[in-house]
Amino acid sequence: MSSRDSGRRVLCAAGALVAGVLVGACWAGAAAAADAKVRIAFIGDSTADGLWGGITSLVSRSSCLKNVFELGRFARNSTGLTRPEKYNWPEEARRIAEGFKPQLFIISLGLNDRQSVVDRAEAGARRVTQYEAPEWPHVYRERIAAMLRGAVAARAAVLWVGLAAMRDNVANVDVQQKNRLFELAVAELATGSVRYVPPWKLNEQGADVFTSYAPDRNGRMVHIRATDGEHFTSAGDELVAAYLLPKIVAILADGGVELDQTCPVVAQ
Repeated sequence: MSSRDSGRRVLCAAGALVAGVLVGACWAGAAAAADAKVRIAFIGDSTADGLWGGITSLVSRSSCLKNVFELGRFARNSTGLTRPEKYNWPEEARRIAEGFKPQLFIISLGLNDRQSVVDRAEAGARRVTQYEAPEWPHVYRERIAAMLRGAVAARAAVLWVGLAAMRDNVANVDVQQKNRLFELAVAELATGSVRYVPPWKLNEQGADVFTSYAPDRNGRMVHIRATDGEHFTSAGDELVAAYLLPKIVAILADGGVELDQTCPVVAQ
């Protein structure tokens, strides 16, 4: 290793899923010591926990990846942005940023937010915005923006992952609206270190429709969605993780990570 690379961490990260093989790379990042791990915090509801599970499964099978990433499991089931008096994600994101000090946040939530937003207006008075009220999208987007500000408080990068298609039509319309709000809030922040990731779908060029089965990395048809029609199974979580992992690599690279050497990662 050259003197220019001394004192930098080595980061192995999968770059693509090709013919069932995850092809990755070892990266040298300029922001941390050589023995430091890259900390990634997963925050949000049960969908974020599924992302953590899928990425953990892929990483655990790679001696390169598992020695470099520290995957923080901070998701909380049955939480969201509409009831901050019960669980305040913007404040929690700041707390996690201060304690865990992640280089990257991965956010996914919204399943529990098909309801009124109950928060505090600027004057401190309790405010209730009914779910179907015309102003609900604006108020909910304020909550999204507050969470993003909390996540970037420690200058961490952020990937906000959209919600996948739902089986129930009403729920599916709801997540489509929320995905538009997530994307708009990220765009309004206007920083390259915060990105919206469209939800995984079976056919990249096709419509985002609910499907219970899909081929795994070996081409076998497997059950990828849970019986509730909302979550993924463990097999589905791995498919989503394989889709997400290159995007993790990209945002870390754009944050100052340089290609050092190749590191093949075989998904078994």
